[in-house]
Amino acid sequence: LGVFLMAAKFTSESRRRLALVIGIGDYENVRELKNPQNDAKALSSLLQRIRFTTADQQLDKTRILFYFAGHGVQWEDQNYLLPKDFPDMDAADAKEKAEF
Repeated sequence: LGVFLMAAKFTSESRRRLALVIGIGDYENVRELKNPQNDAKALSSLLQRIRFTTADQQLDKTRILFYFAGHGVQWEDQNYLLPKDFPDMDAADAKEKAEF
């Protein structure tokens, strides 16, 4: 299972700092990764120890920390994160690749 956690902290100025922690290891069409869930859980635990709290809702955002553990690719000097259901491009034919 993928891990999706959001952490928020009230500072002394009543600002909220958010951390979006994502760990995807069980991809449907791409090689499975063993550590992303553990990495995401460990980072979330660390954030809680420094007084972040986890939240499952969108909050007013002022500062954001983003962490992603999973597959990514670079194309034309741009980096992209792969979602869990990213298609198997090796098995796709030329038409399917062009449509993607």
